[in-house]
Amino acid sequence: MPHTATIVSLPAMATAIEPAIVMGNCDPHGNIRVCRPGGSIDRDARLAVLPRPELEPGDEVLTMTDGSGRAYIVGVLSCKTGNTSRSEQIRLANGAYARVDRSLADESLKLYSKENELLIDYHSPTGTVKVNVASGNLEFTATNGSIVFHSAKDIHMDGDHVAVNARNDIHMGVRDPNGGAGPVIAMNARKLQLASPVMELIAQRAQLFLQETRIAGKQLIGRFGNIQSISRKFESVADTVMTKAKNVYRTVSELSQLKAGRQRTLIEKTSHMKAQKTIMKSEQDFKIKAEKIHLG
Repeated sequence: MPHTATIVSLPAMATAIEPAIVMGNCDPHGNIRVCRPGGSIDRDARLAVLPRPELEPGDEVLTMTDGSGRAYIVGVLSCKTGNTSRSEQIRLANGAYARVDRSLADESLKLYSKENELLIDYHSPTGTVKVNVASGNLEFTATNGSIVFHSAKDIHMDGDHVAVNARNDIHMGVRDPNGGAGPVIAMNARKLQLASPVMELIAQRAQLFLQETRIAGKQLIGRFGNIQSISRKFESVADTVMTKAKNVYRTVSELSQLKAGRQRTLIEKTSHMKAQKTIMKSEQDFKIKAEKIHLG
């Protein structure tokens, strides 16, 4: 029976003609998932060959891309012939299917949705399992058990929003390869605890709001360009206090009191004291010694 064809003009002239590998079956709209040799870029291509061949994943076809980026399959380079079976397929009632693909240089097990979307790809030579969710969500649920991830190497998490919530507590730690204690972060409903041999915090700006603060340590070293402290009451207890400054200015609106067992003031140049009223009292001796003493 002769076939008829209708010539349809493309939106723009073809920009690329290149081979591609079929990655899935043809959907009801005539689109097939293909990728460039080597698995670089996946895309949908419209089948433009009549009569339509029975293409399977692994077949090599010739694709043409028009000026708008739409891809078409315009030829078949290699496909299944005779009784050569390259894949085994199990299909469910809703259209989803699993396929053992032996068409490529290696062997793999693939699970497709009813829309021909690749969901799970098990690559046999490398042992790699890839879970692909093109549309929808991926959810792990253990109603009466636990979910455990074990990896001999790295575990990466990347997303627009990453949330970790726990009913009881969260514990994160890093093992010290030398057998010592490594950094640990522990959280529960009432407490956050951070323990680390060395802690470093780098930020352009930091804000800390606390109802009560307690700091204990052997040594504190701080270098600041400007320090401003506002408090209702300030208490300091120390065995020895040493302060070095170029200029010191103190303003007390009411009372300034110093109580000491002994007091000694050493001034290299001039000592100037000015007050509206001055009272100096000594229970025993009161000595004034100078080359010249001016009174009045």
